[in-house]
Amino acid sequence: MNKPIIIQSPDKKRRAALTILGKTQSGHDYYSLSIEGISVSLENRVFGRECMWSHDSRFLSIQEWKENDKITGPKAYLLLVFDLLTKRECIVAEVEGAKSQIIPEGFIGESLMYTVIHDGQFGTTRNFESKFQYLTGWQTLK
Repeated sequence: MNKPIIIQSPDKKRRAALTILGKTQSGHDYYSLSIEGISVSLENRVFGRECMWSHDSRFLSIQEWKENDKITGPKAYLLLVFDLLTKRECIVAEVEGAKSQIIPEGFIGESLMYTVIHDGQFGTTRNFESKFQYLTGWQTLK
């Protein structure tokens, strides 16, 4: 059995653990997620390895895979942000999964910086900033 990948928060008060669930035919690993100190059920959800804490340890951003297929991979990638102070989560962005990726790059104040990569013949890479105060669709963690 594989050991979980532990991502320690900067203040050392929380840990996120990624436990491998499998590998797509193209070689990408996918994981389950648990967050220490948060009694939230993340069962039946699949995540990528792209995971990052904010400097103040309040926010955790991670890539979630939607409708994962063991051969082709996810149908879409979501970029999530968890607010561990208010115990909420929100979708920051979404891209189709076949030939795309969405990756958290860093936190600056109340913003999340992220990159969207579209592969293929005319592939593109674009950087974005999402300010938390303008996000809609926050859901309470259960």
